[in-house]
Amino acid sequence: MIESTFSGKRIVVTRPRAQAKELQRAIEERGAQCVVVPLIEISQPDDEGFAFEQAMRNVSDYEWVICTSANGALRVAPYLSSGATSPKLAAVGDATAIAFARDVDFVPSSANGKSLAEELPMSSGKVLVVQAQETSGEVVRILRDRNMQVDEVAAYKTEPCLLTDVQVGEIRSADAVLVASGSAVRSWCSQAGPQVNGKFVAIGEPTQRVAAECGMIISAVAREASTAGVVAALAGVFA
Repeated sequence: MIESTFSGKRIVVTRPRAQAKELQRAIEERGAQCVVVPLIEISQPDDEGFAFEQAMRNVSDYEWVICTSANGALRVAPYLSSGATSPKLAAVGDATAIAFARDVDFVPSSANGKSLAEELPMSSGKVLVVQAQETSGEVVRILRDRNMQVDEVAAYKTEPCLLTDVQVGEIRSADAVLVASGSAVRSWCSQAGPQVNGKFVAIGEPTQRVAAECGMIISAVAREASTAGVVAALAGVFA
């Protein structure tokens, strides 16, 4: 039986709806009301995916293809073959690994970009990092510091969702609000300002850094993006 650590609480998840289902279920199983209010939506990068298409046409040139999110893995998966020329695959966490729809070769000990870049096995071949157009650059920077040959490409970009007055009210009145990316933080702050009545919980240090820049007070940080990691951070807020 799951412990009802969130009983009576109201928690807002600001991920896109398609990516919020597992976390929503986990939160509701622990006795809370979970409301999904997306702050961002996923769209084509500014070049309409041209650079990404080019990279995928030459994907067999790479020893590793690394995806820092499930969104990236979903876009890469159709281009992968099952032959010997297929690159090794690295995913930032379990959700990203599942999005590849095939076995992956590496998942770090913690579901965050820093661990992914630091723990990836050394490679003498080229590495392709597939990510959002908006990125902190942390993964690429660490890999290059390790003297790996790294290319990077944007598979998608995030854009703010225009919030209704009702949605703003739902976020402001919640006991806790989960923000999963710097883009989500900027979307909220640009539309409604950084304050809420409850507590903000951020996924990852890059999100926390953007929040600080925007004047948003973060009460807890999930060090990894897994459902377990986020639930643990929320539990700390309500302890």
